[in-house]
Amino acid sequence: MKKHLLIALLLIVNCASAQQVEPVRYEASRWNKDQGCHFQSLGTQGGIMVRETEKTDKDKLHRLWNFAYVDTSLYELRSDLIPLPEKVMFSASGSDDRYAAFLFVNDGNKKASDSLSFIVVSFDKVNGAFQTFWDKWPEKSVPLSIEVVDGTMMMAVNDKSGNGCLYFYDLADKQFRMVKPSLSESFILFQTTTFKQEHCFVVAAKEYENKHFVSTAFLVFSPTGNLQGTYRYSNIPNAALGRMVFRFDESHNLVVIGTLERETGRKVNLEGVTENFDKESIGVVWMRFASTTPESRIYLFKDMPEIEHALTASDRIRVREEKLKRQNKSKATMGEIAFQFLTPRLVDYGDLTVFAIEAFMPYYHTETRMSYGYYGYYGGYPYTYTVFDGYDFFSEIILAFDSNGHLQWQQSVKFDNELTYDLYPHAAEGICHDELVVASPYRNKLRYTAFDAQGRVLMNQQEEKLPTIYGADYVDDEYFAQITKWYDNRFLIYGSQVIQNSAQPKPRRWVYYLQRVQYE
Repeated sequence: MKKHLLIALLLIVNCASAQQVEPVRYEASRWNKDQGCHFQSLGTQGGIMVRETEKTDKDKLHRLWNFAYVDTSLYELRSDLIPLPEKVMFSASGSDDRYAAFLFVNDGNKKASDSLSFIVVSFDKVNGAFQTFWDKWPEKSVPLSIEVVDGTMMMAVNDKSGNGCLYFYDLADKQFRMVKPSLSESFILFQTTTFKQEHCFVVAAKEYENKHFVSTAFLVFSPTGNLQGTYRYSNIPNAALGRMVFRFDESHNLVVIGTLERETGRKVNLEGVTENFDKESIGVVWMRFASTTPESRIYLFKDMPEIEHALTASDRIRVREEKLKRQNKSKATMGEIAFQFLTPRLVDYGDLTVFAIEAFMPYYHTETRMSYGYYGYYGGYPYTYTVFDGYDFFSEIILAFDSNGHLQWQQSVKFDNELTYDLYPHAAEGICHDELVVASPYRNKLRYTAFDAQGRVLMNQQEEKLPTIYGADYVDDEYFAQITKWYDNRFLIYGSQVIQNSAQPKPRRWVYYLQRVQYE
């Protein structure tokens, strides 16, 4: 294969000189491990990096947040310091062709009646102006996400028992509208997505009866908050929709692809259900709403021939033992193959729709201690407790569907990652020329592999070191390294690092970084 992963483009290149190629990298100082930082992609217009600084205003009532606008070469075009109330934290962001909006919420230590519930910072790319506004939500409201399309920002918010609301803000004339979806008696807003081509928002809501999950409703709203369509998928026995992605086909029909989660008879607690990643998924559902009744297809993992490569070692042994028993005509039946998943992603690959999702597994260990009573006079007795070690993201599963929802092929990619206490995406997918590239950063290196349109592996997993700003830089430690598809054939890697360089005045620096990589 003649294509190579080129890391770091030139800011200015003179081919006749012997100057060093500079990496496309942006760094900002990190002064606190709990410091807030976020990057909002603006596609071919660059992006905005938002980070909390150590500076405050004169009265020390507001924290200064830095909003740095960078172009696609990660060159800083402007940098604004915006005062925000103390003890607010970044929650979500979104953007369209003109506006970017950033949502900040209280950290939970203050009562809603004593302080504002949220504050929004919006950026007008045409006028180059930042504006802020704030308001209060009902007590114990939980923000889900924000989306921006056609100059309108939509915020999805759930209350403490479900029954969420949608807030529509016109970022140009500051008009406001609240919409409460008309669904069943109990529901909770679960996922939201923006579609710029269709000029609409799609909202998924889980519906409950007697605190049992019974169906998923999909609501399509215009930027003005008008309901354009309602669709519903009823649960099948013992299984329900989990994490989902949406798209519209060529006939403007809503298409939903989601995981099929194992359901139990236990009643659910509506509060915090949107952040529940504990349920196991046993398959994937493809559905299209060409009418009120969805056209759907279900694919179970146990029926996929290549799924064994995505399993952990212990599950792989179990599956092989079950296969041998069935071959020997024993009574053993094929058990379920289940995964815990993070949020899925969709990639259009020619005539195929590629569904990619990362599987993780929580790890624990047990410890035993001796207790001797208050004065130590009694005989000691042992007691055992469980300690959480972290999440291991051990595999990424890739499914390719045709336009009618038929599964064309299934593949998986394994990246060795360290255990982490936080859930965040470790990989990204993109179409570069005529190939599907899957990449993941790890310890200042980029691992990647590529597939063709038939799902064949074009190369074994490759690894490239990410260059730093100075030649003598040494990455001592790294946190939350993530990668996302940016635009065209470009990916963006971001996270925080501890860098050593004895040749610099400050030999050790803590930074947030953005790094662009390109596949040629």
